[in-house]
Amino acid sequence: MCGRYYLDEEIKNERLIEQIRQAMRVSVKLCANMKISGEIRPTDTVPALAPSAIRRNIGAFPMQWGFMHPKHKVLVFNTRSERAEEQDMFCASVDDRRCLIPASGYYEWKKGENGKKDRYAFFDPEEEPLYLAGLYIRSSEQKVPCFSILTQDAVPGIKEIHLRMPVLVPYDRAEEWLSPDTDFKSMIKSLQPAITAEKR
Repeated sequence: MCGRYYLDEEIKNERLIEQIRQAMRVSVKLCANMKISGEIRPTDTVPALAPSAIRRNIGAFPMQWGFMHPKHKVLVFNTRSERAEEQDMFCASVDDRRCLIPASGYYEWKKGENGKKDRYAFFDPEEEPLYLAGLYIRSSEQKVPCFSILTQDAVPGIKEIHLRMPVLVPYDRAEEWLSPDTDFKSMIKSLQPAITAEKR
């Protein structure tokens, strides 16, 4: 499960800088308060990538992380990728409402020997931005769409710290992921994320 991620205060990646700027321009028009750095928590509005209807390419937009489940009244901010297609709230999103959430890294916690939980940061070993796969929904009651981050079984080397991890999409496969023509489960199975962790 991913309950926190972060965007560095000083981002060096020019592509990510431009994506954040683009999302900021949209957020100003919508009067949506968007968080662009620091630790990101569920319910924050943040930059997210999705297909642009006007430009017919990848656009950056403000989206809110998480939404209230219509029946159970709990905050939904993570979704198991293995079950997403079976859930009524996401059956349409799996086909045409996929998104990517840019991050510098994400956090997980593991109980240490003294019983205290240690925080670990997970990030790209080359310090490239991570792109967390998500599904979003629209609501007439919300200024911006709301998304849930997809999770999967952790890869070797990571599962010793936490059994689950976000689905990570390399940017050179972003268009493929966002396309409704790409098979949802097949692509997730084909992903081989390179990721490292350190205690913070």
